[in-house]
Amino acid sequence: MGAGEHFDVVDYGMLAFTMLASVAIGVYHGIKGNKTAVDFSMGSRSMAPFPVSLSLLATFLSANSILGYSGEVYAHGSVLAWSILGTALAIVFAGEVVLPVLHPLKLVSPNQYLEMRFGSVWLRRLSMTKSLVSVMVLLGLALYAPTLALAAVTPLSSTTFIWIMGVVVTIYSSFGGLKAVVWADAFQMLLMTAGVLLVTVMSCVEVGGVQKVWQVAYLGGRTEGLDISTDPRVRHTVWNVILMTLVNWGSHYSVSQANYQRVSSVATLSQAKRVLYYNVVGMTLFMLLVFFMGLGVYAVYADCDPFARGFIFSKDQISVYFVKDKLNNLTGVPGVFVAALLSAALSSLSSGLNTLATLLWGDVFSHTPCFRGCSDFVAATANKVLTVLLGAAMIGLAFLASKLGGLIQAGSTVVGVMAGPILGVYLLGLMVPFCNKRGAFAGLLSSYILCVWIAVGGFLTNTAKPPMLPFSTAGCPANSTVTTFISLADANKTIINTPGSAFSILYSISYTFYPFIGLVTCLIVGILVSIIASYQDPRTVPSELVLFCVRRFTKKESDVDNGVSCIRIESLKNNIYYSKEDE
Repeated sequence: MGAGEHFDVVDYGMLAFTMLASVAIGVYHGIKGNKTAVDFSMGSRSMAPFPVSLSLLATFLSANSILGYSGEVYAHGSVLAWSILGTALAIVFAGEVVLPVLHPLKLVSPNQYLEMRFGSVWLRRLSMTKSLVSVMVLLGLALYAPTLALAAVTPLSSTTFIWIMGVVVTIYSSFGGLKAVVWADAFQMLLMTAGVLLVTVMSCVEVGGVQKVWQVAYLGGRTEGLDISTDPRVRHTVWNVILMTLVNWGSHYSVSQANYQRVSSVATLSQAKRVLYYNVVGMTLFMLLVFFMGLGVYAVYADCDPFARGFIFSKDQISVYFVKDKLNNLTGVPGVFVAALLSAALSSLSSGLNTLATLLWGDVFSHTPCFRGCSDFVAATANKVLTVLLGAAMIGLAFLASKLGGLIQAGSTVVGVMAGPILGVYLLGLMVPFCNKRGAFAGLLSSYILCVWIAVGGFLTNTAKPPMLPFSTAGCPANSTVTTFISLADANKTIINTPGSAFSILYSISYTFYPFIGLVTCLIVGILVSIIASYQDPRTVPSELVLFCVRRFTKKESDVDNGVSCIRIESLKNNIYYSKEDE
């Protein structure tokens, strides 16, 4: 069966509807408002919590997430489902610990907090550069990767999808700013849920019901999720999955630019907390649905597996194969699935473009002599032009990824370990009032270097793919062969032994520990360097910049000699403070 053989007019209609609706939302908000840079990047700080929360959810759930997580359950079982608990804990941490400090500051970029707290523009620039590079690399991959799945379901090529998605997302992001991105994300989140729900339901119908799916998945070892091994070399266990998601999502929901823009687009702290807590519910339900979709698709092919027969070459392709194989003759069903993947990709891409435009404006261009004190119209126009230029760069990186897939994936692995170090430097500012700029800079830089070193070393050393759970071809035609079964105990293990290598133990550590290693390294180095290099007197730190539990050690706003620091804080709140290092 060729790709898109049964992709009929209804399916094309779903594809067109998704694209046109997204563009229409952008044009509407472009005409309606966005008179200032704050309108464009922060939604005038007056948006409703629920659509903002849907937007945040859609931002963090890409097409790669849908295909990757379902493929993970299909091939390795349900241990990764513990990520739901880690994510929920991370969101609670962000809402109760970090948000009460950062939200009242009313900044444009969370990187500005680092300059306020440590008095170092170079620290802000280092953090900004990390964010810029990582988001650009991930944007290129996020645009390219889902086009392969889309091309497999439709008659359109990967190249065509790159152009369509890249142009559409650039148009509505540049026209409408954050308001357009938020409302388009909310619309796209509904389509994502519909697509995943449809595939899940149809897989259950194909097998014979939810109970039958669970029974088949249980017999195949896919429901096994209680690996409590303490061996750090084991790929996924209960402990390392929770730890990884706690640090990763703790960073994303606490100090990422995408998150900060959304929680800052609502008026009050209580509304900002609602944005996050809606995400606890939304992320939990959606991820449970995705994981069960993986179980359902596995159950469909439990006795005649397409991976074992060589029909697919990656576990991430299983959901796409199911739609092509079982649902392609049902009118409209492939279109809904395509709309879901498109929506997942567009939401992540639009958020990335808006994030980068705001980041560059707030941390770079607004500080330059030609834009200081510029009119609202000039600032808003500059943000729109930045979005268009970034969209063009994103399309170029997607085409580069199509030519250098392995290299781009390696780059994605490198930037993906940065969550721990960046969360660490913010925690130094929030929790350690005696930490100075030397300590913060040393902690951030050293943890960056260590994480990149481990990631690159692991990528080059651990060339073997992790073993999968058993697949069967027993129910296939007689001329099919049965694959070799892998024991359940080894399904999540990737033990690398490199004789003679001094770093073999370090490189063999599961990738799930990388964020935690970065976090701990940043904290330890930052504290030690601060103590050695004339630690900062906590009484000189404005209390608004640290956690409530340590404010008794810092300078209160009511202190008589706090005038200078208070002026500095108020100036930065209005985005008009410029360090002498910028001159």
